Amino acid sequence: MSSSQELQFVLSRINRVLVGKRKPGYRDIRLGLDRINRVVPDNQEWKGIHVAGTNGKGSICAFLAGMFKLAGLGYGSFTSPAFPERHNGVTINGLYVNPRMYEMEMKHVEEKWNRIATGWKYKHGEDPQGLSPFEAETATAFRVFNKMHVPYGIVEVGMGGATDATNAMKQKAVTVISKIGLDHQEYLGNTIENIAKVKAGIMQKGVPCIVDHTNLPSVIHVLRQHAREIGTDIILTWKGEPLLLTLDNAKWKLESYQVQNLLCAAMAFRHVFPLQEIDFDKLLATDPFLPGRLETVHVEAPTSGVEPRNILVDGAHNMLGIEALAKHVNSRLRQGNQPVTWVMGMSASKEKPFFKMIEKILQPHDNFAMVEFTQGPNDPQPAPATYGAEHAHKIVKTPEQVYDGEPDIASALPWACNKAGTGPVVVTGSLYLIRQLFGLSGIRRPREVGTRRPGRAQLYRYSQIARERNLSSEEAREFKQARRHHYLSPKRSHVFADVAKGGSIKPLRVSAKTRKLQSKAAFHKKQAEGYRNSIAAIEKDMQRGTTGTADSEKPVENIAARLEDLKTQAATHRAEYDDALLKIRGRRAIPHIKYKTHRQVFGYPKPPKAPTKSPFAPTEEPKPTKSKRKPSVAWKDKARNFSEEVAAAERQRSIEMREAENREKERQSSDPFQSKLAANRKQTRGPGDS
Repeated sequence: MSSSQELQFVLSRINRVLVGKRKPGYRDIRLGLDRINRVVPDNQEWKGIHVAGTNGKGSICAFLAGMFKLAGLGYGSFTSPAFPERHNGVTINGLYVNPRMYEMEMKHVEEKWNRIATGWKYKHGEDPQGLSPFEAETATAFRVFNKMHVPYGIVEVGMGGATDATNAMKQKAVTVISKIGLDHQEYLGNTIENIAKVKAGIMQKGVPCIVDHTNLPSVIHVLRQHAREIGTDIILTWKGEPLLLTLDNAKWKLESYQVQNLLCAAMAFRHVFPLQEIDFDKLLATDPFLPGRLETVHVEAPTSGVEPRNILVDGAHNMLGIEALAKHVNSRLRQGNQPVTWVMGMSASKEKPFFKMIEKILQPHDNFAMVEFTQGPNDPQPAPATYGAEHAHKIVKTPEQVYDGEPDIASALPWACNKAGTGPVVVTGSLYLIRQLFGLSGIRRPREVGTRRPGRAQLYRYSQIARERNLSSEEAREFKQARRHHYLSPKRSHVFADVAKGGSIKPLRVSAKTRKLQSKAAFHKKQAEGYRNSIAAIEKDMQRGTTGTADSEKPVENIAARLEDLKTQAATHRAEYDDALLKIRGRRAIPHIKYKTHRQVFGYPKPPKAPTKSPFAPTEEPKPTKSKRKPSVAWKDKARNFSEEVAAAERQRSIEMREAENREKERQSSDPFQSKLAANRKQTRGPGDS
């Protein structure tokens, strides 16, 4: 490390400690594994596939997820940055993790760190501060993987590699390093070799590393040297080119960098599962691409201006990404001299060559709009819109080709769509800009990912919260989903009882009478809601009429005369609805029946299993028991013991003789005839008789 880099590293450490020196918009990025190692689970129940690089690492994770899904294998995936919400960075088997579950696990991570920080402050007298947002998100993702019992986790590096929070992973099945370029130089180094050295830190001893062979020779040399130092080896992607025989690129028209990303994912998957089939055509048919990466998005009016249209969205935020995007647009979208309308928004950085990036994509007859994204809590600062607009004026022919309105995506997008006419519109730049674009109304994305339904933990949690306070509309909706999911579980519903065993769903038999009652209940419910809305609107008019002019009072009085009739009709529909539900249920609605206890949700705990004995363990033969040896007695003790035994025997004999005489006396006294005979025998006995 050079002296200037050492000085920069020391200054960055000082700035992190001195909170008062931080400028507005400071990003809380703290590299290192000391904090994250204290909050990640001690037992990692899954094996990780760790993906690093400058460009393409997110796409590699998406390709790997598609391969796992096609093979029917369970997996979890963690990518960053997550948009539009934090929980969207974690997927389980292709679905976003439930937001309530994510919040619960995040809370556990924060509570654990607070306990650690309290002990640290008490022992050392200094405040270690809280976790950085990315550290908290990484620890939460690892906890979610453990809780969902996924066998494999696909993890994308946030920044760098060796000191990235994701490198706290304890078990790795394989590591992947994609194309490396210049990015985040203020954290990773000023040369591409220094950056490669940092990213090589994800390697582990004995774990192979798949490397994109299109990297510079100096980068591959650094990676190979580091691999030898730690005791592993790198595998270049050109060795997996025979796998491309299943790819019909004339149909899919992948760019060269996309093919390399696909090869990286395929070789990593092949290493973990050597016997699994890999068919690229089947994989690409599932559209296994990340949102915001060469994605065609449909925009409805008025967001798109006057007419709805399609636009291309790509999160190219560095020079490598811009070069790949320019090549794609020039070869696929640009037709002759037809102008392309660009909407760009970048994050501020001293190291990014903004002018070169704009010159790479913008041609003199194109249209250009530079915008700024709204900065989030830990997002980077956006590059000033005037910074790019001034440079664009030097390239285009007329000033009208450059947008000069409000520098936000909501205002610039209608201008771009109207300016483009029938030509293509491309939105590119930071992923934070793409996140804000997807949050606009009227955006229809083809790569929408579903969210996992709330499970048993959420059901029990909402049952507890509902007893304490009223649930919000979103909480009530998820509470209802959790109850329905719990009721339709194969363990409780006969409709899905055979699905777990590979059977089909049983048809739900509903009688014609019940269907008629359900239709009646739905009709009266809809009518009652309509009347309630009308009553609310009339009451608002009445409130306005009291403060209005005299001319506005007459219509209000006429409407108010019908208000009582509307309330009566609404009550009638409500009564009909309740009556229909009573006939369907067979009972009145019980509000508290939906609150589940812990036993109702989780059941009784299973008895612990007996420890299993290995059939290969040697059988133990019973050991022979030794007879106990009687204690020896000295001769003096023997003589004394013998005399005592004789005396005891004499005493016992005398006792038995007395008992025999007593029994004889009792027998004689009980029979008078026998006693008389005995007395006569004594009288007749002579003196000589013996």
